[in-house]
Amino acid sequence: METIDPTTLLPLHPLEFRILLVLLEGASHGYRIVRAIEERERGISRIYPANLYRRIRDLQQKGLVEESAPPRGAGVDARRTYVRVTSLGRRVARLEAERLEVLVMEAREHRLLAEGGR
Repeated sequence: METIDPTTLLPLHPLEFRILLVLLEGASHGYRIVRAIEERERGISRIYPANLYRRIRDLQQKGLVEESAPPRGAGVDARRTYVRVTSLGRRVARLEAERLEVLVMEAREHRLLAEGGR
């Protein structure tokens, strides 16, 4: 089996990173992913289905997410396709977060952001 260097998959598109963040909480489907992203980021522009599913497909092709069985519990819709983050996807998300953290620290050093604030 070929081992993929996760750093070769960086940087992630912002929507791909947001999708991975949602999926770190558990398997989900497209509509629920969009709702979770929009709840977290009130000012974000509308996420269109074609764009969302293209990004999910790209993440699948890279091996960062995979189809999964629906999670157990209330609110599960068996008609929907569920995806979950893979171990590679988890590593790439962590590396992307670290990469972004460095950029934010540099922005603070240049006084573009308040220290410890938004």
